[in-house]
Amino acid sequence: MTDYKNEYQKFADKAVRDREREEGLGRLRLGVFWGVVGTLAIVGSRMADFTPPRWMAMAIVGTAPLAVLLLIINFIRLPGDTKASATALLISLITLIGAAATIALATHYDLFKIISP
Repeated sequence: MTDYKNEYQKFADKAVRDREREEGLGRLRLGVFWGVVGTLAIVGSRMADFTPPRWMAMAIVGTAPLAVLLLIINFIRLPGDTKASATALLISLITLIGAAATIALATHYDLFKIISP
């Protein structure tokens, strides 16, 4: 017999549990978006031979910590059985790789020199 936190949870069927799981994974995918946006912005600005102004460079570099913060918050909010799933771990890995690539490219292309006062 399963112990439920609330009485109504014993009436939740598979569709309700799957909906919670998919909502949680969708929130995790938001971190992937912000992790990859920074990398794509840096690559796109280099391909166009465009040096971003200070405010734009700050926004581009700021996508990396935003992605990690969203990953942490949304991973905590995942249902317990979904946290160890392969999908959730793969999404988390892609988010961290995207954020690390943003920081690495920003360092390589000297965006931190544009940002510093």
